[in-house]
Amino acid sequence: MSTLLEANQRWHSLLDASYQAFLESLTALDLSLARKQWLSFETSLKAHIDFEQAIIEPLTKDWEGNTLKLIQSDHLILNRLLPRLETTLAQIERADATRTELVRKLDAFIKLRNVLQHHDLREQENLYPLLDEQLDDDHIQALSEHMDQARKTLE
Repeated sequence: MSTLLEANQRWHSLLDASYQAFLESLTALDLSLARKQWLSFETSLKAHIDFEQAIIEPLTKDWEGNTLKLIQSDHLILNRLLPRLETTLAQIERADATRTELVRKLDAFIKLRNVLQHHDLREQENLYPLLDEQLDDDHIQALSEHMDQARKTLE
């Protein structure tokens, strides 16, 4: 049986690999490929956030403490960053001196990576282990399969 923690780790592995591929293409100035990889990453991240907001958050509505609030705050930050980074990528694509523009704007993309790493840590250490403890095996299995199916549609 797969735990929710394991299913979430599989989704985050997809996100990490997707973002890494995007950054590699971006820094190699293969902007056409970077654009495609950005769209793929963005779609996967939004789907993951939507899944958590629709399916996972309702399971935690009675929780006390900051765990859920921090994760919701991360989602808000991520949803605000994505359009800004879309604009930043478009600026790099339009720039005459592309490498110079990329160097000036690279910190914005690193900020996203940092937010993703902190968010992943919160989920791996707090959210999903608690859900795995509180839910029965059948519910965990059904949710894990649902999460895996949603992720697989994005691969």
